[in-house]
Amino acid sequence: MVLPLALAVLTAPAVAQTTTPGAAQAQTPSQAETQSRDHVADMLAKGERYRRAPDSAQTPEELRQTRALNAEIVAQNDLAENEDRANQAAHAEAQQRWQESEAEAQAARERHEADLRASAEAQARYDRQMADWRATVAACERGDRARCNAGRQTPN
Repeated sequence: MVLPLALAVLTAPAVAQTTTPGAAQAQTPSQAETQSRDHVADMLAKGERYRRAPDSAQTPEELRQTRALNAEIVAQNDLAENEDRANQAAHAEAQQRWQESEAEAQAARERHEADLRASAEAQARYDRQMADWRATVAACERGDRARCNAGRQTPN
């Protein structure tokens, strides 16, 4: 039972690696489009390179469109930078609140642990006093006057 499972596990990578080259081409156009969203990378892969044409080689309409597109890109970049700054400030503020909260929680844990230690010490003191009292009562019941009188506490 274990052997067939082990063979299946060991052969799975080999089967996955031996797919036919045509299987990659059998993708539907919608799959290929979703995988290839970076048009610049596609163009570079085809061997195309970006060469900026001089302004004199562009028509006035092309220059106007270029300036408008550049202005739009600059505006989007400025907006993104402002959003980044706002997000960084919000993150820093949230981080500060978290650190303060963490410090308060740590202080509360330390107080709780100190309370537990004090409670344990008080319980141990009570247990010792109770054991002493029981021993005194037992001594009194046996008639041991010395122990009975030694165990009595004077009123404060």
